[in-house]
Amino acid sequence: MTLAAQQAFEQAVLQEKAGDMDKALAYYLKAQELAPQDTEIAYRAASALLQAGYLDEAQSQLRRIVFAVPEHVKARASLGNCQLLLGDLATARQNFTEVLEQVPDNRNALFGLASILLKEDDPEAAAAPAQRLAEMLPNSPAVLTLLARTLEGTGQQTAAIAALQRALKLDASHLDALLNLADLLLLRKRFDEVIDLAIRANAHSPSDPQALELLSDALSGKGALADAHEAANEALKLKPKSASALLRLSVLSRKLGAHGAAMDYALKAHDADVKATGPLNALGAALAALKYSVQARTVLTGLSTGKPLDPPTRAFVESLIKDLEAKETHSQNLENPTDDADQEISDMAAKLAPELEEEEAAVPENSEGKPTPSDPVRKEPSRQRVASSDDDPLPNVLGLRRQDRS
Repeated sequence: MTLAAQQAFEQAVLQEKAGDMDKALAYYLKAQELAPQDTEIAYRAASALLQAGYLDEAQSQLRRIVFAVPEHVKARASLGNCQLLLGDLATARQNFTEVLEQVPDNRNALFGLASILLKEDDPEAAAAPAQRLAEMLPNSPAVLTLLARTLEGTGQQTAAIAALQRALKLDASHLDALLNLADLLLLRKRFDEVIDLAIRANAHSPSDPQALELLSDALSGKGALADAHEAANEALKLKPKSASALLRLSVLSRKLGAHGAAMDYALKAHDADVKATGPLNALGAALAALKYSVQARTVLTGLSTGKPLDPPTRAFVESLIKDLEAKETHSQNLENPTDDADQEISDMAAKLAPELEEEEAAVPENSEGKPTPSDPVRKEPSRQRVASSDDDPLPNVLGLRRQDRS
């Protein structure tokens, strides 16, 4: 290593310790240019590229290091992390496995492997590396959050909640812990706690729609439908083509009496994910609420048989939406929630069930004879709405509009 390369490398290390990764990266790259054969400089430069989000460049450099020095465990673990972030799970898993064969307690590899197994919906397999990592790093919020996800996946919700609460004691603004804990508490209908966690998560990461979606669901659970609608609409702005966000708005709009908006959102959700069953169910409920039982029956029949929305029904719905737009906007009738359509659509489904079974027996699964893919939209757990009393005013969350409760 030349003197100039050594000086650039030392400056890079100093800047990295000071937390200025942009300057550190610049010095690392300068040092690498002056000493292209130095493996340590190349590895530190690749790590800086990875931290700065230059994933393709980092992957290319790490591959060169691993090819030249196969036993470079740190470089292989970092390469696995890079591939995990790029979505190449199979290759990342292979690299993490090879690292753990050489160094069973490598933290990066343990964390990466557990993360991949969770992504592959195998929490049982993820539990072992996550537990080992938690033993090594008991005070790491990221590790405790990872452990909580494996506990939740193996049916240990209470232990998962405890792990997440501990993570937040260590770091009150840890985003993943906030979101995961809010999601678990939502299933237990602890709506006030979910609202608090969602607001904290949104303050920490305003561009993440998940916090607003959780806030919307919690407000809906408390009976604050107008505010739930407003939070859901803010979430949609962050992810305009999200089928689940559109579906949430459709359901809330119908309950608030804005049936035109409910159908409009349902159609958009259907277009965003034509294989999802939720949008058609929401559309059928909106039609039933408007007493268009024939059209609701058609939609429900198509839903049960796996058929897409037929053109005549779609044309009818689009025309109906235009007619209703002259009478209502998405913000009108928000103080008159209606749930009648839920019972009506359920009754209709019950009446249709016998004949639908006959139709399904006569209809092939699809043109290729394969089962219809499952609904990729995240299923919302069944939740009862808990109305708040007049003596229990709701907080003005995220500047949401307050409704007259008198």
